Amino acid sequence: MPKKNLSSSGQTDPLSVGNVVSASLRIYRDHFKSYFGLALIASLWLFVPIYGWAKYSAILGLISRLAFGEVREKPEIVSDARREVNPRMWSFFGAGILTVLIYFGVCLVGGIAMGILAAGAGAIFGQNSPIVAVLLVVVAVIAFFIIYIRIISRLLIVELPLAIENNIGASSAIGRSWELTKGSVGRIQWIVFVGILVSLPITIVVQILATIIQVFISRVLGTESGIYYLVYYLLTLPLSIGSSALLTPFWQAMKGIIYYDLRSRKEGLGLQIRDR
Repeated sequence: MPKKNLSSSGQTDPLSVGNVVSASLRIYRDHFKSYFGLALIASLWLFVPIYGWAKYSAILGLISRLAFGEVREKPEIVSDARREVNPRMWSFFGAGILTVLIYFGVCLVGGIAMGILAAGAGAIFGQNSPIVAVLLVVVAVIAFFIIYIRIISRLLIVELPLAIENNIGASSAIGRSWELTKGSVGRIQWIVFVGILVSLPITIVVQILATIIQVFISRVLGTESGIYYLVYYLLTLPLSIGSSALLTPFWQAMKGIIYYDLRSRKEGLGLQIRDR
């Protein structure tokens, strides 16, 4: 079977954005049935508080591990990979909680800082130079979003060390993601941007179908009816679950490839991606 060498062993140039996205799609296509099934089960686990959320996190890590095995040319069967991932289920959950707390903390600190800046700018420039005050606030908001997006990029692959490496806990997985993504934030952001564009058609179709359902129900039941929201929720819920299960494996495969690319360049792992 012909193979396309995207990098050689040792220190390598990073994979291009197109390489990462196309490889993610190819791996997902080749394993659509198993990956989609796992993602569907994961989506259903979200309805079970705490334990179900931990299962959801572990299954997402499982998908990424499977994709990592494919890109490494050492594929695993689902049962073998699950035996490695399941014992770390609560570590996945803990890493997810810590990541959310980090995002929340950044938003809280950023919100307080911007509030103080806005109050200070208003007090200093408000009467004499209101445009300057507004510009300062706008610049601060833009700076905050840039910082926030960079932090998201640094924590994008938190579940990968947990799914693949040994002796990794929740907090150390965050540190590992931070370490591996150092110097690659800009490229990761471009990969995520292209991934969003690839996912956009499905998102648009789901939104159109949800709107059609909403219009139909409103005409049949009327928006004033108490049962309107219940029927709308019951009809759109399968749509939401299905679209989530359809898109999740693509993103998890992408994370697996990003993780392996970073390790191949920083830690000397060889990388080959099958060209089918």
